[in-house]
Amino acid sequence: MRPLARSGMTWLSVLLVLTAFFGIRWVTAAGVFTSVSKISPNICQPIARLQGPEDFEVDAAHDAIIVSSTNRRAPKDAPDPRDGLYVLKLSDPGAAPVKLTDGVPKDFHPHGISLYRAPNGDETLMVINHHRAGAHSVEIFGLSYENGAARLVPHSSIAGGLLVSPNDLFAVGPDRFYVTNDHVTKPGSFGRFAEDYLIWPHADLLYFNGTNFRISVQRMAFPNGVYVSPDGAHLYVALTNERRILAFSREPYFGSLKEIGSLSIPSRLDNISADAQGRLIVAGHPSLLADNGFRADPAKPSPSQVFRVSLDKDGIPTGYETIFADEGRLIGASSVAAMAGQRLLTGSVLDDKILECRPN
Repeated sequence: MRPLARSGMTWLSVLLVLTAFFGIRWVTAAGVFTSVSKISPNICQPIARLQGPEDFEVDAAHDAIIVSSTNRRAPKDAPDPRDGLYVLKLSDPGAAPVKLTDGVPKDFHPHGISLYRAPNGDETLMVINHHRAGAHSVEIFGLSYENGAARLVPHSSIAGGLLVSPNDLFAVGPDRFYVTNDHVTKPGSFGRFAEDYLIWPHADLLYFNGTNFRISVQRMAFPNGVYVSPDGAHLYVALTNERRILAFSREPYFGSLKEIGSLSIPSRLDNISADAQGRLIVAGHPSLLADNGFRADPAKPSPSQVFRVSLDKDGIPTGYETIFADEGRLIGASSVAAMAGQRLLTGSVLDDKILECRPN
């Protein structure tokens, strides 16, 4: 064989190996071969009809659930005017949702939200806002209640060059928060292709210290949900494309992080909350192809899963159990879940409902 032909065969072999490697990696991340066995030991029913209730916060002290609702099937240049924040009554979830309009920007299409409660009881609500023109910001509101009705007072709007594609955030003070960038490259670029299809771990977690942003963690593949433990000592990030939870120890004063462990879970993980025992509650939607099909056709729902993650004494995740799984008939593409007493509440990035499951 001539040297030129030998060289061509070598490069072809390398190309085939790389194609197979990245192909298998993408298929695994997309959950092409992931199956979902139904797990629903409780009585489940929809409690709110809202477009894309992707995230919510349970405010038990005020008998409320604050919901972030955005219709992700609407064209980007013509967003749904129903997008916004809604309040449900925790003790009467069947009541009609109430939209919060006072103090909210006109161009408001919320994503992740986080509720901070100060030691004196004052509450601050932080919301990721995707603007119609493509910019992003974190809107910070004071949250209060008058005769049981929630009221927002705008405090500030935070933006910056590092806020590229914010997905979820967690407030650790009235003006401090962590926020995930699920991508850090522009749509349509080769970098975005590499992040999505080559599972390039290039995205990051930001920390806003009250004055400016800084990068806390880099080289992650689609960081999504973020959660900080009540004592402020640990932080957890759900990596959607890597299908795992990353755990960090946290220095509360400066907010610096140190990785201490991780746990693989067979799903495209999304938002994180915790139950009364401190165990993490993580929602997931296992199949990217099913998600895309559901986005195109609401009659083809995507599977949903909710996991409970155990932590050891050092805050390291040690194992998980599936506490809810559904092929999409009860709720499709679950993105957030939380325990309210014995009730499991689940929201979705694409469905038009929140699902409540009660013990038999």
